[in-house]
Amino acid sequence: MPFAEVNGIKLYYETHGQGNPVVFLSGFSTHHLTWKEFIKPFQQDFQLILLDNRGSGQTSSPPPPYTLETLANDTIALLDHLQIDRAYYVGSSMGTAIIQTLSHLHPKRIDKGVLIAPFPKLPEASLLKSITTGKLLQGGTSLDLVIDTVIPWLFSRDFLSHPEKVAAKKEEMIQNPFPQTLEGFLGQLEALKAFDSTPFLKNLTSEFLLIAGEEDLSTPLSLAQYLHENLPKSTLHPFPRVGHMVHYEKREEVIALIKDFL
Repeated sequence: MPFAEVNGIKLYYETHGQGNPVVFLSGFSTHHLTWKEFIKPFQQDFQLILLDNRGSGQTSSPPPPYTLETLANDTIALLDHLQIDRAYYVGSSMGTAIIQTLSHLHPKRIDKGVLIAPFPKLPEASLLKSITTGKLLQGGTSLDLVIDTVIPWLFSRDFLSHPEKVAAKKEEMIQNPFPQTLEGFLGQLEALKAFDSTPFLKNLTSEFLLIAGEEDLSTPLSLAQYLHENLPKSTLHPFPRVGHMVHYEKREEVIALIKDFL
Protein backbone atom coordinates (compact mmCIF):
# COMPACT_ATOMS: atom_id res chain seq x y z
CA MET A 1 0.00 0.00 0.00
CA PRO A 2 1.73 3.23 -1.11
CA PHE A 3 1.85 6.22 1.22
CA ALA A 4 3.42 9.61 0.66
CA GLU A 5 4.78 11.60 3.59
CA VAL A 6 3.46 15.08 2.76
CA ASN A 7 2.66 18.17 4.82
CA GLY A 8 3.07 16.32 8.09
CA ILE A 9 0.71 13.44 7.25
CA LYS A 10 0.81 9.98 5.66
CA LEU A 11 -1.31 10.24 2.53
CA TYR A 12 -2.62 7.02 0.97
CA TYR A 13 -2.76 6.81 -2.83
CA GLU A 14 -2.96 4.35 -5.70
CA THR A 15 -1.94 4.63 -9.34
CA HIS A 16 -3.45 2.64 -12.20
CA GLY A 17 -2.72 2.58 -15.93
CA GLN A 18 -0.52 4.73 -18.14
CA GLY A 19 -0.95 7.95 -20.05
CA ASN A 20 -1.88 11.50 -19.13
CA PRO A 21 -2.43 11.67 -15.36
CA VAL A 22 -5.97 12.07 -13.97
CA VAL A 23 -6.39 12.74 -10.26
CA PHE A 24 -9.68 11.55 -8.74
CA LEU A 25 -10.77 13.41 -5.60
CA SER A 26 -13.57 12.06 -3.44
CA GLY A 27 -16.21 13.93 -1.46
CA PHE A 28 -16.77 14.70 2.18
CA SER A 29 -16.32 11.69 4.47
CA THR A 30 -15.51 9.29 1.60
CA HIS A 31 -12.29 7.86 0.18
CA HIS A 32 -10.64 6.45 -2.95
CA LEU A 33 -13.01 3.46 -3.24
CA THR A 34 -15.62 5.96 -4.46
CA TRP A 35 -13.87 5.59 -7.82
CA LYS A 36 -13.24 1.84 -7.91
CA GLU A 37 -15.65 1.33 -10.84
CA PHE A 38 -13.86 4.07 -12.79
CA ILE A 39 -10.49 2.31 -12.84
CA LYS A 40 -11.10 -0.19 -15.62
CA PRO A 41 -12.76 2.26 -18.07
CA PHE A 42 -9.90 4.77 -17.76
CA GLN A 43 -6.70 2.86 -17.10
CA GLN A 44 -6.04 1.92 -20.73
CA ASP A 45 -5.76 5.58 -21.78
CA PHE A 46 -4.79 7.45 -18.61
CA GLN A 47 -2.71 7.18 -15.48
CA LEU A 48 -5.27 7.26 -12.69
CA ILE A 49 -4.25 8.67 -9.32
CA LEU A 50 -6.68 7.85 -6.52
CA LEU A 51 -6.10 9.23 -3.06
CA ASP A 52 -7.64 9.51 0.37
CA ASN A 53 -8.02 13.12 1.46
CA ARG A 54 -6.67 14.23 4.82
CA GLY A 55 -9.13 12.95 7.40
CA SER A 56 -10.54 9.99 5.46
CA GLY A 57 -9.70 6.49 4.29
CA GLN A 58 -6.19 5.38 5.14
CA THR A 59 -4.71 8.88 5.18
CA SER A 60 -3.85 10.49 8.51
CA SER A 61 -6.64 12.21 10.44
CA PRO A 62 -4.96 14.88 12.54
CA PRO A 63 -7.13 16.96 14.90
CA PRO A 64 -9.24 19.70 13.26
CA PRO A 65 -9.51 22.25 11.92
CA TYR A 66 -8.61 21.65 8.26
CA THR A 67 -8.97 24.08 5.35
CA LEU A 68 -9.61 23.55 1.66
CA GLU A 69 -6.27 25.20 1.05
CA THR A 70 -4.62 22.46 3.12
CA LEU A 71 -6.45 19.72 1.22
CA ALA A 72 -5.49 21.28 -2.11
CA ASN A 73 -1.87 21.61 -1.04
CA ASP A 74 -1.87 17.96 0.09
CA THR A 75 -2.90 17.01 -3.45
CA ILE A 76 -0.17 19.11 -5.02
CA ALA A 77 2.38 17.65 -2.61
CA LEU A 78 1.38 14.16 -3.76
CA LEU A 79 1.91 15.17 -7.40
CA ASP A 80 5.33 16.52 -6.42
CA HIS A 81 6.05 13.17 -4.76
CA LEU A 82 5.05 11.42 -8.00
CA GLN A 83 7.02 13.94 -10.11
CA ILE A 84 3.92 15.02 -12.04
CA ASP A 85 3.81 18.66 -13.14
CA ARG A 86 0.28 18.91 -14.55
CA ALA A 87 -2.79 16.72 -14.47
CA TYR A 88 -6.47 16.46 -15.21
CA TYR A 89 -8.72 16.41 -12.14
CA VAL A 90 -12.05 14.73 -11.47
CA GLY A 91 -13.83 15.48 -8.20
CA SER A 92 -17.19 14.92 -6.59
CA SER A 93 -18.78 17.26 -4.03
CA MET A 94 -15.98 18.29 -1.63
CA GLY A 95 -13.56 17.10 -4.31
CA THR A 96 -14.86 19.92 -6.53
CA ALA A 97 -14.02 22.43 -3.81
CA ILE A 98 -10.48 21.01 -3.68
CA ILE A 99 -10.16 21.37 -7.47
CA GLN A 100 -11.44 24.96 -7.44
CA THR A 101 -9.02 25.87 -4.64
CA LEU A 102 -6.15 24.07 -6.33
CA SER A 103 -6.90 25.88 -9.60
CA HIS A 104 -6.77 29.19 -7.75
CA LEU A 105 -3.58 28.49 -5.81
CA HIS A 106 -1.71 26.44 -8.41
CA PRO A 107 -3.12 27.32 -11.86
CA LYS A 108 -0.13 25.86 -13.71
CA ARG A 109 -0.73 22.41 -12.22
CA ILE A 110 -4.14 21.75 -13.79
CA ASP A 111 -5.06 21.07 -17.41
CA LYS A 112 -8.83 20.48 -17.13
CA GLY A 113 -11.23 19.81 -14.29
CA VAL A 114 -14.41 17.75 -14.00
CA LEU A 115 -16.67 18.95 -11.18
CA ILE A 116 -19.43 16.51 -10.17
CA ALA A 117 -22.12 17.92 -7.85
CA PRO A 118 -20.16 21.19 -7.55
CA PHE A 119 -20.75 24.29 -5.46
CA PRO A 120 -19.04 27.65 -4.86
CA LYS A 121 -20.16 27.68 -1.22
CA LEU A 122 -22.02 24.98 0.66
CA PRO A 123 -25.67 25.87 1.35
CA GLU A 124 -26.77 26.43 4.94
CA ALA A 125 -29.15 23.44 4.82
CA SER A 126 -26.32 21.10 3.81
CA LEU A 127 -24.03 22.50 6.47
CA LEU A 128 -26.69 22.09 9.16
CA LYS A 129 -27.31 18.52 8.02
CA SER A 130 -23.61 17.71 8.31
CA ILE A 131 -23.29 19.50 11.65
CA THR A 132 -26.21 17.41 12.93
CA THR A 133 -24.56 14.25 11.62
CA GLY A 134 -21.45 15.18 13.57
CA LYS A 135 -23.50 15.67 16.74
CA LEU A 136 -25.12 12.26 16.24
CA LEU A 137 -21.69 10.63 15.87
CA GLN A 138 -20.33 12.47 18.90
CA GLY A 139 -23.39 11.37 20.90
CA GLY A 140 -22.83 7.71 20.13
CA THR A 141 -25.78 7.22 17.77
CA SER A 142 -25.52 3.93 15.89
CA LEU A 143 -23.98 4.13 12.43
CA ASP A 144 -27.04 2.32 11.09
CA LEU A 145 -29.31 5.19 12.17
CA VAL A 146 -26.87 7.90 11.10
CA ILE A 147 -26.80 6.43 7.59
CA ASP A 148 -30.61 6.45 7.52
CA THR A 149 -30.54 10.21 8.04
CA VAL A 150 -27.91 10.78 5.34
CA ILE A 151 -29.12 8.65 2.42
CA PRO A 152 -32.12 10.87 1.48
CA TRP A 153 -29.71 13.77 0.94
CA LEU A 154 -27.63 11.77 -1.53
CA PHE A 155 -30.02 10.08 -3.95
CA SER A 156 -32.92 10.80 -6.27
CA ARG A 157 -36.57 9.93 -5.80
CA ASP A 158 -36.18 7.17 -8.39
CA PHE A 159 -33.33 5.59 -6.43
CA LEU A 160 -35.07 5.96 -3.07
CA SER A 161 -38.20 4.32 -4.45
CA HIS A 162 -36.30 1.01 -4.80
CA PRO A 163 -35.84 -0.43 -1.30
CA GLU A 164 -33.39 -3.05 -2.55
CA LYS A 165 -31.07 -0.36 -3.95
CA VAL A 166 -31.25 1.63 -0.73
CA ALA A 167 -30.56 -1.48 1.36
CA ALA A 168 -27.57 -2.44 -0.80
CA LYS A 169 -26.07 1.06 -0.59
CA LYS A 170 -26.67 1.21 3.15
CA GLU A 171 -24.94 -2.15 3.65
CA GLU A 172 -22.00 -0.94 1.56
CA MET A 173 -21.70 2.14 3.78
CA ILE A 174 -21.92 0.09 6.97
CA GLN A 175 -19.26 -2.31 5.70
CA ASN A 176 -16.88 0.54 4.81
CA PRO A 177 -13.39 -1.01 5.22
CA PHE A 178 -11.90 2.37 6.16
CA PRO A 179 -14.41 4.11 8.45
CA GLN A 180 -13.76 7.78 9.03
CA THR A 181 -12.60 8.92 12.45
CA LEU A 182 -14.57 11.57 14.30
CA GLU A 183 -11.52 13.88 14.06
CA GLY A 184 -11.46 13.43 10.30
CA PHE A 185 -15.19 14.11 9.97
CA LEU A 186 -15.02 17.28 12.04
CA GLY A 187 -11.85 18.44 10.30
CA GLN A 188 -13.31 18.11 6.82
CA LEU A 189 -16.54 19.74 8.01
CA GLU A 190 -14.58 22.77 9.28
CA ALA A 191 -12.91 23.04 5.88
CA LEU A 192 -16.28 23.01 4.11
CA LYS A 193 -17.74 25.63 6.45
CA ALA A 194 -15.07 28.13 5.44
CA PHE A 195 -14.98 27.36 1.70
CA ASP A 196 -16.14 30.10 -0.67
CA SER A 197 -14.83 30.29 -4.22
CA THR A 198 -17.02 33.19 -5.36
CA PRO A 199 -14.24 35.82 -5.01
CA PHE A 200 -11.89 34.04 -7.42
CA LEU A 201 -14.08 32.08 -9.87
CA LYS A 202 -13.65 34.59 -12.70
CA ASN A 203 -9.86 34.27 -12.40
CA LEU A 204 -9.79 30.50 -13.03
CA THR A 205 -8.44 29.95 -16.53
CA SER A 206 -8.77 26.17 -16.84
CA GLU A 207 -11.61 24.50 -18.70
CA PHE A 208 -14.22 22.79 -16.55
CA LEU A 209 -16.97 20.25 -17.13
CA LEU A 210 -19.77 20.63 -14.59
CA ILE A 211 -21.98 17.59 -13.95
CA ALA A 212 -25.02 17.97 -11.70
CA GLY A 213 -28.23 16.21 -10.71
CA GLU A 214 -31.48 18.11 -11.02
CA GLU A 215 -32.74 16.53 -7.77
CA ASP A 216 -29.57 17.18 -5.76
CA LEU A 217 -30.62 18.27 -2.26
CA SER A 218 -27.08 18.63 -0.89
CA THR A 219 -25.65 20.88 -3.63
CA PRO A 220 -28.61 22.00 -5.75
CA LEU A 221 -28.37 22.44 -9.51
CA SER A 222 -28.58 26.22 -9.07
CA LEU A 223 -25.06 26.14 -7.61
CA ALA A 224 -23.66 24.40 -10.70
CA GLN A 225 -25.49 26.98 -12.82
CA TYR A 226 -23.86 29.78 -10.83
CA LEU A 227 -20.44 28.24 -11.44
CA HIS A 228 -21.21 27.87 -15.14
CA GLU A 229 -22.15 31.56 -15.36
CA ASN A 230 -19.03 32.74 -13.53
CA LEU A 231 -16.26 30.44 -14.73
CA PRO A 232 -14.57 31.77 -17.90
CA LYS A 233 -14.55 28.34 -19.59
CA SER A 234 -17.11 25.75 -18.56
CA THR A 235 -19.70 23.32 -19.86
CA LEU A 236 -22.70 22.30 -17.76
CA HIS A 237 -24.37 18.90 -18.10
CA PRO A 238 -27.40 18.45 -15.82
CA PHE A 239 -28.98 15.04 -15.31
CA PRO A 240 -32.76 14.96 -14.80
CA ARG A 241 -34.17 12.77 -12.01
CA VAL A 242 -30.75 12.31 -10.40
CA GLY A 243 -29.53 13.30 -6.92
CA HIS A 244 -26.20 14.27 -5.39
CA MET A 245 -24.45 10.98 -6.22
CA VAL A 246 -24.56 11.52 -9.97
CA HIS A 247 -21.46 9.41 -10.55
CA TYR A 248 -23.16 6.51 -8.73
CA GLU A 249 -26.67 6.74 -10.19
CA LYS A 250 -25.48 7.48 -13.75
CA ARG A 251 -22.01 5.96 -13.71
CA GLU A 252 -21.79 4.86 -17.36
CA GLU A 253 -23.09 8.18 -18.67
CA VAL A 254 -20.72 10.14 -16.43
CA ILE A 255 -17.75 8.04 -17.54
CA ALA A 256 -18.62 8.72 -21.18
CA LEU A 257 -18.90 12.47 -20.53
CA ILE A 258 -15.54 12.57 -18.76
CA LYS A 259 -13.81 10.62 -21.52
CA ASP A 260 -15.18 12.93 -24.20
CA PHE A 261 -14.13 16.00 -22.21
CA LEU A 262 -10.60 14.81 -21.53
